[in-house]
Amino acid sequence: MIFLHSGFRTASTWVWSRFRANTGTLSYYEVFNERLEDLTLQTALALNGQIWHSKHPPVKNYFEEFIPLIQNGRGIFLYQKSMSSDWFIPQGGMGGTLRQEEFLYCQLLMKYAEQIGKVPVLSATRSLGRVPALSRAIPGTHVLIYRNLFKQWCSFTEQGEIGNPYFLKTISLQLQAQSAPPEFAAILAEFPPASANARDENLFVCFVLLHLYLYSRARPACDLVMDIAAMATDPACTSALEQQVLARHGLSVDLSGATDGMMFCQIDPAAHDRLHRLIDERGRALLNSAETAQGRDFGLEVLETFLTSYAAYTHDALTTA
Repeated sequence: MIFLHSGFRTASTWVWSRFRANTGTLSYYEVFNERLEDLTLQTALALNGQIWHSKHPPVKNYFEEFIPLIQNGRGIFLYQKSMSSDWFIPQGGMGGTLRQEEFLYCQLLMKYAEQIGKVPVLSATRSLGRVPALSRAIPGTHVLIYRNLFKQWCSFTEQGEIGNPYFLKTISLQLQAQSAPPEFAAILAEFPPASANARDENLFVCFVLLHLYLYSRARPACDLVMDIAAMATDPACTSALEQQVLARHGLSVDLSGATDGMMFCQIDPAAHDRLHRLIDERGRALLNSAETAQGRDFGLEVLETFLTSYAAYTHDALTTA
């Protein structure tokens, strides 16, 4: 079993598509996606990256692998909509236990794949808060897909600016998840977003702090990290990941061709110095409470990469204005 964990707008669909291209896998797309609650054959055959401004690779229908598991014509057997955002954090926090409903659902997906002679590959853009619980409950290879946080925010921004605030809305939804740690409530109390708007400075800060917390707690539970920036620029990194997948599962997966473009940011450039200091200070405080050195070190790398990219982008914006 291979589980691909990521946030939104991190090239996760591209990674999933590379596994899906190997016919020895059954590669499920976004296993906690709320659309699965009422998925029908018709919608499963209609949903793809061409019907919205996704920038996804040209792949066939996202949810085709789920079709045999549609129950009574609508909805995936054992899936519950609460799995999308409400249960983003396990009972007891990120160190807690996976809910039984989630375990049985994921087990069903894996067993079906194995019954038809395939290696199950589960992908999820809503799993970062439950990676430790999933890795304990479900043995296999757990992969963390990571993209530069500033570039990820810029992709959220682009989607919001073209009329799709979905990704911006997920920030508060995840911070307000059931069983969320007290740090999430503290973030919202100090930086309450006024709206799901890419110009909202508080939402920007919430986004960064949320992901720093998640990455620093998820990293120790993952076997592999796919850093999209490294994969886009370093063939040796990509080759090493391909070899590890081959060694672990006997699967040949072509991970070449990753791209890591930059969209745009709508946060006021004049606020940069203040926000930079604030995020650096609050981010380091969050990381200091991470349970492992590996998690703290990874979180610091994520933070420093973000701050460097944010500063460079703002400098360019101010000098070309």
